Amino acid sequence: MQPSSPSAAVSGSSAAAPQSNFRAQPLSNLSLRLLVALVGIPLLGVAIWLGGPWYAGVVAGAGMLAAWEYTRLAAAGQGDPCPSLIYGSVALLLLDAWLGLQALAPVLTVSIFLALAWGALRYQQRGVGTGWLWTLGGSLYVGWLLGHFLSLRALEQGASWVFLAVSATFLNDTAAYAVGRLTGRHRMAPAISPGKTWEGAAGGLVATALGAPLLAAALGLPPDGSLWALGCGISLVAQTGDLVESMLKRTAGVKDASGLLPGHGGLLDRMDSLVFVGPLVYYYSLWVVRAT
Repeated sequence: MQPSSPSAAVSGSSAAAPQSNFRAQPLSNLSLRLLVALVGIPLLGVAIWLGGPWYAGVVAGAGMLAAWEYTRLAAAGQGDPCPSLIYGSVALLLLDAWLGLQALAPVLTVSIFLALAWGALRYQQRGVGTGWLWTLGGSLYVGWLLGHFLSLRALEQGASWVFLAVSATFLNDTAAYAVGRLTGRHRMAPAISPGKTWEGAAGGLVATALGAPLLAAALGLPPDGSLWALGCGISLVAQTGDLVESMLKRTAGVKDASGLLPGHGGLLDRMDSLVFVGPLVYYYSLWVVRAT
């Protein structure tokens, strides 16, 4: 038997060497959340600062995508909405808020008429009895409420007021989550949002009441003794908005409004608090600050 040559031994060992089987690991949910936040938050901040068509375009784009998500939730919950009417009314309400046309009453009047007419023509189909309500609800929930952020930006120091609304909402959400995780024992609404607790809600309320005056001062807004009350109001309506969207998702039987934002769910999942905070901050700045 002939001994194998060195070259053959080398060749054999090379053939027997384990092959590299490296595969890129998918990003974790936390990594995706951080990546989306690192990209999205600066872009949002720049849009708020620039104002004009840049800011309006961001709000309008978010509004139309949120209207799409709402329509999907309503349809999954057997609400049988009219998508085209929701999209059209949301677009008109946002346009009215941006241009200041004061056309809210005509838009809502036409929307009510068309929703009822559409429901009457489809009377025998499933869900039509509540379909017109889901349709109008989407117009108001997305179009009218979100439109206040366009009106808010148009005010004097509008950018600062928008930054206050967004940052105070973020403060409330963060504090409520942290306190709830550490000390939460009593569930607030277990049927629709099992993770929310009264302890977390109280933590968000206190943090936002204390933080709102500090945020306002940092943003150069006029000092006012009622800013702590605004902070309380922001916390209350933000948590209400969160529960409302959770109710919509439970009705539809889904965990997230969509998968548009990796790691976060849908736009409505991130905007659910803000759509209620925008109107509160707008009317506060209009009626309380301007009246003093």
